[in-house]
Amino acid sequence: MRKSILAVAPVLALGLALAACSESAQDNLSDTLDRTGSSLENAASDAGDTIANAADDAGRELDNAADDVGHRAESVGNAIDNATR
Repeated sequence: MRKSILAVAPVLALGLALAACSESAQDNLSDTLDRTGSSLENAASDAGDTIANAADDAGRELDNAADDVGHRAESVGNAIDNATR
């Protein structure tokens, strides 16, 4: 029971603080929370873009490495064919 009260206490405190605040203070708080939400959304979007770009770069590197291995294998195959003629 005590843990439940401690978990709810911050929400109750915020509610009481909002009730005691003037309308302009509530508007300021609301605007601040909106800006914070927008900032978090932008940060998450930027992080997602960064991860996507890194994944694309890694995919290109893997493709290049696979192409390189394929070309080397082809060269080895050609060398073996030439040596066995």
